[in-house]
Amino acid sequence: MSDQTFRINAGYILPVTSPVIQNGSILINNGRIQFIGRENDCPEVAPHQVSSYPNHLLMPGLVNAHTHLSLSNLKNKTKGAICFVDWIKEIILHSNSMTDLDEKDAVKKGIKKLISSGTTTIGDISGSGVSMELMRDMKLRGVVFLEIIGFKKSMKNDQMNWIDRFLRLSKSNGQVTCGLSPHAPYSVSPQLIQSAYHLAKSEQLPLAMHIAETVDELEFIEKGEGALRRFLEDRGKWEPDWKPQKKSPIKYLESLNVLKGITGIHLNHMNDEDLKIIKKKNMSVVYCPKSNQWFQRKGPYPLMKFLKNKINVAVGTDSLASNDKLNMFEELTLIKTDFPDINDKILLQMATINGAKALGLENVTGSLETGKKADIIALKINRDDNIYKSIFSAGGDIAFSMVEGEMIFP
Repeated sequence: MSDQTFRINAGYILPVTSPVIQNGSILINNGRIQFIGRENDCPEVAPHQVSSYPNHLLMPGLVNAHTHLSLSNLKNKTKGAICFVDWIKEIILHSNSMTDLDEKDAVKKGIKKLISSGTTTIGDISGSGVSMELMRDMKLRGVVFLEIIGFKKSMKNDQMNWIDRFLRLSKSNGQVTCGLSPHAPYSVSPQLIQSAYHLAKSEQLPLAMHIAETVDELEFIEKGEGALRRFLEDRGKWEPDWKPQKKSPIKYLESLNVLKGITGIHLNHMNDEDLKIIKKKNMSVVYCPKSNQWFQRKGPYPLMKFLKNKINVAVGTDSLASNDKLNMFEELTLIKTDFPDINDKILLQMATINGAKALGLENVTGSLETGKKADIIALKINRDDNIYKSIFSAGGDIAFSMVEGEMIFP
């Protein structure tokens, strides 16, 4: 965290939660925003404490609400548009061959890609928790969600002991905090899902879960059949006491009383009753558009239904095992292409304040407001263009990024 006071002037400032400020200033003190407004109204500081960017726009750093940094070495090593279960097998094969050094290298590589394209906050799913220390070292803000897997009910105690060790050894420092992520309804037993959920609530930790990502998952939860059933049986992970639920994954999780306030990742397959439950439970949703494109998933994403129901929708890149980049601007461009009528302001909020809310960080980051952390990026813009057009066409062409008032890029 920066311990100095300084001021940044810019041609435009986009706080996200309030109107654009032309010829504005941000005064930063001890890593927090002390003032934001018109340049003429900003408190004076010494000349050497002022930086000016007349042809730039200042805005909150982007929030990538879902990624897997440990898979950042898998670019071009997995196949798109294949059976989802075959893809999982590829991921397991590659992951099992990774050394600890390989994993650290992958995490560092992913962080560098994120920082250089304007992301300052992430939600990382990690099976080991190694990304916590590396994110701190490289000044990236975020939540590291410990990934929990175990469909056989006999695995519950071992997994809960592992979670306890992770939480004891992984001290949150404000900039990087802990969360829990029971992987998915098809890979975690109902008993383990419930235990993780109750622990997250008691410790006030965010919880994220992959839900309704594929039609294979729908078939498995409803009928107990299909590719995911065969996958679990082949790996000796099937639980014979588990019974088909005859309902959607959302309704199944509702029956376990584990949905209130959690973040659902993907949610590609929703019906109207599912939407009502998501809204009622005050869930957040993370949409990963380029990952969906990579898998060539058919059918429109229910984005407009989520927005119509005032459900908090964030954006994520997923990993380089199902994406060619970790660039949030490209995710926004694809959303704008697929949903040309979406409001530009709402679209940008999905990649900033909505993502912060999905991670439980909306009081810390995601918008430029007095008292919040100074997580800021600067984009060079054409002053004759529409502000949002300039943002979406930037493609991650970042002049600088800072977290808590400290430059992290270039």
